[in-house]
Amino acid sequence: MSTFTQADQSKHRKAFIEECRQKAWGAACHAEWVSKGLDELMAHYQKLQEEDRQLEADIKESEVAVDYHTVANREKRKGMQERRNQLAREMKVIGENVQHGQQAMQNLLQNVGGNLQVAEHAEKWSWKEVEAPDASEDIPLDKFPESAEE
Repeated sequence: MSTFTQADQSKHRKAFIEECRQKAWGAACHAEWVSKGLDELMAHYQKLQEEDRQLEADIKESEVAVDYHTVANREKRKGMQERRNQLAREMKVIGENVQHGQQAMQNLLQNVGGNLQVAEHAEKWSWKEVEAPDASEDIPLDKFPESAEE
């Protein structure tokens, strides 16, 4: 096993702490970027939701209109309902993406905390050499007790 001098340990400790802090900074920046993307997704979701509400109101209005029984009115309602179905699928996908984004953001924030904790630990930690056992304590093989089977 190699030995680290105090100078080596100081040099490596400083580099390792800097690396941990850099990783924490990178993870925090990434989490902020994910957060910005989630905000944009939520704004898009709200626009789709508003369009869905308007289509629902238009469908109800068409159902009670004077011409509710005409082919043109039925086709119009059918088209609006198809658009609502499409919106529902889009909103479901956005909801799933938001959940994945929130999970990723949570993982990144945990990564920030973990890297900062490791950096803090490294400030106090030093490599301790494991001492080899004393050769005089070795027991020769011929001095082991005989097994009961022999």
